[in-house]
Amino acid sequence: MAFDFQTKLKTYESALAKTKESFLAGDVPSGSMFLTKAIELSAELAANSAIDEFKARFSTENARLKKIQSAVKAGNNPFLKKQAAPVEGGSPEKEGNGNGQGKEESQPTGFFKKDIPSVTLADVAGLEEVKREIRLNVLLPLQNPDLYFRYKDETGSRILMYGPPGCGKSFVAECIAGELKCAYAVLSVADILDKYVGEAPKRVKAIFDEAEKYDNCLLFFDEIDSLGASRDSDESSHTKDVLTAFLTCMSGFKPKGKSLKVIIAATNRPWALDSALIRGQRFDTQLYVTLPDDEARLFFVKKAFKKHPELIEGSDLTPQYMVERLEGFSGADITTILAKTKDSALARALEERPVEGYCKVTKEDFDKTVDNYRNPITPDSLLQFEAFRKGVI
Repeated sequence: MAFDFQTKLKTYESALAKTKESFLAGDVPSGSMFLTKAIELSAELAANSAIDEFKARFSTENARLKKIQSAVKAGNNPFLKKQAAPVEGGSPEKEGNGNGQGKEESQPTGFFKKDIPSVTLADVAGLEEVKREIRLNVLLPLQNPDLYFRYKDETGSRILMYGPPGCGKSFVAECIAGELKCAYAVLSVADILDKYVGEAPKRVKAIFDEAEKYDNCLLFFDEIDSLGASRDSDESSHTKDVLTAFLTCMSGFKPKGKSLKVIIAATNRPWALDSALIRGQRFDTQLYVTLPDDEARLFFVKKAFKKHPELIEGSDLTPQYMVERLEGFSGADITTILAKTKDSALARALEERPVEGYCKVTKEDFDKTVDNYRNPITPDSLLQFEAFRKGVI
């Protein structure tokens, strides 16, 4: 099983917090237990980090925690002393300057992926206009810099992808990172707000500070409407400070020389965004990620039966029929419908036990699945997206 860096990091941060909490409460046995766990996890994180900065950080923290453990074994509780070293997860280290004050050093936020995605825009079904805009605004600076800088003064793109849920906005962002082969962070705004209540503005700044360390960097903010709701609406009352911090950081997030700084955000509710987010110099490239067209739906159908084409070869269910009936569904829903259709044929094969060992997937299997599937994307919601695209709302 692959090493799950994000899960280990969260467990480590939890162990650190519980270590300090226990020792401050005088519960030495529990504190010692959590401290031992934190030491083990920091060693694992150091050993399995693909980024040198992470290896150095966790190796340093592991050594520091071992010193604390030695002090505890000697009968001391260093957390009750003023000079105790801080142990909170993600807290900055202090470097003395001779007057009792220190300089904060930014720590990794844990949002940056350690592996570069292997997928590219060639793996995206349909969305030709979206891919054309991405190639022009994002990929061209690295692929043909001489031509790009003949027309542009600096690199850097701020793209808002909007459209119905399940149409591949997150996947497109992952494919862009795969094309760029650059530092890549995926940020669920809802997670930032929920996990770091009261600390979210600082967390947003820390994310941008870390991104500044990379020459070429892509930040992807999912569910941006959770952060960027119109400040005139009631739902933005608890996020105004976070939005202000985000806008400030975004304005300062600019490339140096010919480096590339890309910010992509995704939303299913573009009409709910604050106008400051979608004006010029902010998310000024807005891409409508539409429902799959005929070509894209055929892509999903072929992919569903690629490993076992015999399931529909000679059946009364044809790819063209499926493409026609799947119009109006998102890519995610199409994938689910095709999987459930095959499940129906599988259930029949288990019951009938045919001589050839399997039952073909039939038109009846498919029609029954589609008829019983509730499409969450309504005609009214599509009209809203069209209205936003035209600037009506």
